[in-house]
Amino acid sequence: MEKIKCDTEAVDSSIKSIFSERGDVDFAEQLWCKMKCVSSYQELIACFTLVLESRECGEIQPWIHHGSGSLLSKLIQQSYHGKMEAVSLTGITPVQMLLEIGLDKMKKDYVSFFIGQELATLTSLDCFISTSVDLQEQVHCVQKLHHMLEIMVSCTVLLQFKHESLFPWTQICIKYYRENPPDEKHVFQLPVSSALVKKFYPDSHPEVWKVDISSGHGPKEVKTTWQVSTNPPVEHMMSNNTGLLSDSTVNAGIEEKMYFITVVKCSQVHFR
Repeated sequence: MEKIKCDTEAVDSSIKSIFSERGDVDFAEQLWCKMKCVSSYQELIACFTLVLESRECGEIQPWIHHGSGSLLSKLIQQSYHGKMEAVSLTGITPVQMLLEIGLDKMKKDYVSFFIGQELATLTSLDCFISTSVDLQEQVHCVQKLHHMLEIMVSCTVLLQFKHESLFPWTQICIKYYRENPPDEKHVFQLPVSSALVKKFYPDSHPEVWKVDISSGHGPKEVKTTWQVSTNPPVEHMMSNNTGLLSDSTVNAGIEEKMYFITVVKCSQVHFR
């Protein structure tokens, strides 16, 4: 548990450092950084009122990214042309305005990371940063981006994988999330060569071991799969120890760990 806690803290720390590196933060994004900690609805209204009145009077000259989709950004951009639409700061409008500038900020942060690390292009990320969908869908898009970021940072910080591995994995994640809702429990199948992870073998105690053995080619190819896991396929195996292997059989570790045979299969062989 202590190891998991340390790994989690390392990943969280890396993610925080990523989000503190951008130098092109506009006025609305800076405002989000201040206003995300507002303590009441009244304080939220007071903040937006002060900003809009100060801009209308010309007391502030805020800079906004072109294409920002939040209502506040649009109002400020309107003011560049001498006219700003009147907005009633009542009901859920102030909350929506705060949510919008927060989503804008986070989406730009994620895009900056993926493009800056050369893991994706702006075109491939377009579907996650669109402002033409409703706020709920935008929240889902940010959740997807964050999950992809966690995967890449975890692989970088904990496994020290390089760009040549991270790039194809990012594409796999993007392809999945283009068509599916956010799901942090989804198991991504990310290809990795044994050479990249061999340094972890001596000290690791995996929950699952799986071996695929292939021989022959074409119609004569035979594939055998053998898998063991620390979780039994059925509960009664815990009591009678059916199909158990000790840790010393699978991995010569200090702590004894029991493995259960969960998959054994062989492809069909055709005889003539």
